Amino acid sequence: AGLSDTTVTSVAFLFPMAKAIAATGWLEILVSIVLGTPGSHFAGIVRLCLLVGPLSAIVNNTPVTAMMVPVLQGWCSRMGFDVAKFGIPLAFSAQLGGGLTLMGSPTNFAARKTYLKCGFQLGFFELTVVAAPLFFLGVIFFAIVAPRMLGGKMSAPPLRRAVSAEERDGFFRIGFKISRGAFARGNLKVDKAGFERMAGVGGVKIALRDGEQ
Repeated sequence: AGLSDTTVTSVAFLFPMAKAIAATGWLEILVSIVLGTPGSHFAGIVRLCLLVGPLSAIVNNTPVTAMMVPVLQGWCSRMGFDVAKFGIPLAFSAQLGGGLTLMGSPTNFAARKTYLKCGFQLGFFELTVVAAPLFFLGVIFFAIVAPRMLGGKMSAPPLRRAVSAEERDGFFRIGFKISRGAFARGNLKVDKAGFERMAGVGGVKIALRDGEQ
């Protein structure tokens, strides 16, 4: 029981690794590239499940879920999506993805020990044949049901601090305020904000003070 079980300690060691990966920033970049800028909750949930499932099979579904929660919240905020519609698909796609390989879930480790006592060796991809169809059925189910049953009926509200908007030379230009000190603290980086990936955005121009850029 407890730390005497290698299954518990094996999963516990994965959390520092997951935290280190998240701290590098590569996970957020990968999520932004893979999820992109979908036009609906349906497309966003499909992309999320197809990212989280295989990732859970390679790493482990428990730390993957923990890593993805803050990244998903930030992405939904940028896209104007209701994050409540993505929480359950995230958790269950990670659970289903964890069944794709022996490494994917702590339950698989426990089952492997039980099988060893019976003289049967559970292979790394032993569960894939059964788990893969279930995973894709789950993706379809989440994409159809989650947008209709989870969260509110409205997407996240747009920015309320818009200070100017005008049409010039065939382009619609909009300006908005950013909290004081955001650039100084390094909390906002234009090249990683995702503006260039949004449909219809042709460029981003920043004025820090009195026309200084």
